Amino acid sequence: MTGTVIDRFVVTDVESVWAVHMQLRPDEKVAEALSALTEDEKEITALLVQYGSPLAAVSLPRAINKQTYMQAASPAAESARLFGLFSVGLDVVRGFALVLMLAAGLSTFIALYNALEERRYDLAVMRMLGASLGTLVRLVLMEGGMLAAVGTLLGLLAGHLATETIGIWLAMHRQPSISGFRLVPEEAMIAGAAVLVGLIAAVVPAWRAYRRDVAATLSKG
Repeated sequence: MTGTVIDRFVVTDVESVWAVHMQLRPDEKVAEALSALTEDEKEITALLVQYGSPLAAVSLPRAINKQTYMQAASPAAESARLFGLFSVGLDVVRGFALVLMLAAGLSTFIALYNALEERRYDLAVMRMLGASLGTLVRLVLMEGGMLAAVGTLLGLLAGHLATETIGIWLAMHRQPSISGFRLVPEEAMIAGAAVLVGLIAAVVPAWRAYRRDVAATLSKG
């Protein structure tokens, strides 16, 4: 098993294909029926051609399609055309992922901002007890980074579990399976970007913690 489409190939000789299309009677022998076929009935509907040079790979399919009734299909050209058709969908998925990241950053910002507003008195008390402004800023930035890191880990775990579930479903239906337990280097980049978004989202709450008037906050209780 190679895990590719080759595993689903069934290779037979040309005579067996002719015999299938002849609809033989149960008492009729295949060899005798094949010997009775004329040259015009012995059709070959597909050929696999290996190019002798790179120039032939470009010119031969075009010449066959223009000058004959046959149809030539170059795997490289057809694959490029297929990827071109799917590129629009991939761009949409990438755009949607970017929107999700921006929404996650906005959610992190709102969560940190609300948490800061609820703890403004606690932060003022910490400053009164000797905590420096840098300590408060680092505290808020650390909270943003930890919130983004935990969310990233949970998101990656949920994504891998969903991928493994889909892979099991594909394997049950005899389709090429995928594994959710396979890690790719790009995931580290996604995790780093998510933590960076969390830190950026924490900048404004950290700045407000730095600029807050301690006396006014304590007087309001």
